[in-house]
Amino acid sequence: MMPQFRDKHQTSEQDTISEEQLQLNFQPKKRKGRCSPIARQVTLHLFIVAIYLTAFFAFWDYKGCGCRSRHKTGLLAYSPAWEALKWEARVLENEIEIKSPFKGLPRPELDEAWNKLLAPTAVRVSKEDLERINRTSVPLQDGSGYMAGLDVYHQRYVRRYLHKDYYNMTQEKNMGQHIDHCLDSLRQYIMCNADLSIQTFDWIPNFHRPWPNFRIVHECANWEAIEEWAWAHHFDGFDPSLLRHPNFHPELPGPFDYSESGNDV
Repeated sequence: MMPQFRDKHQTSEQDTISEEQLQLNFQPKKRKGRCSPIARQVTLHLFIVAIYLTAFFAFWDYKGCGCRSRHKTGLLAYSPAWEALKWEARVLENEIEIKSPFKGLPRPELDEAWNKLLAPTAVRVSKEDLERINRTSVPLQDGSGYMAGLDVYHQRYVRRYLHKDYYNMTQEKNMGQHIDHCLDSLRQYIMCNADLSIQTFDWIPNFHRPWPNFRIVHECANWEAIEEWAWAHHFDGFDPSLLRHPNFHPELPGPFDYSESGNDV
């Protein structure tokens, strides 16, 4: 039997190496875990979007807590009246010679103006409101809440009391103690609020020293909005059907009359 010879130009399927296989064999092997360029770009963009969203919600929360005000409302001292608080730029009418219904000699109109301004001193608050400030207060008999007051009304009462003292020095038996309390309260309120508005000065005729310009732009709370909230939550703080001492039930004193307790307010 004749031996069979294979032509050197002939190739079998096993010996055939295609060009495609050669390219695959010589390509560098891909490392496991390495992202493609497209995947890297997508990841980078998602990271940037996450940063923007975080910054956006942080800023939104910052605005929502009222921190845009110099008073940083909501960070230190809670009040249910925050919802009524609105800040505005206002020039205070504080010139010495300016007329005001709250200034001047004793007259019925002056007392009426102050009484109206100080009217909603007692307001209802909820149990949740008291828990947020870690306090308790006198419950109302009808179960509608607890007795409270916005301290700004006490501050206004201090100012009104000092004004009345100048034309009725015999009304209160503890006048000196009461005036000391009012003056020190005003001092603390001024220091607490720390109004940083800039006051300027001018030269005026017949006066050798710089004269202050009292028309200053201040950052002020919108009083109408606060008063609207106070009236919406107001009740008669001297109504015996709402307020009753657990041990005795004397006739409730009139407004600002604390002589029975021996305490000065």
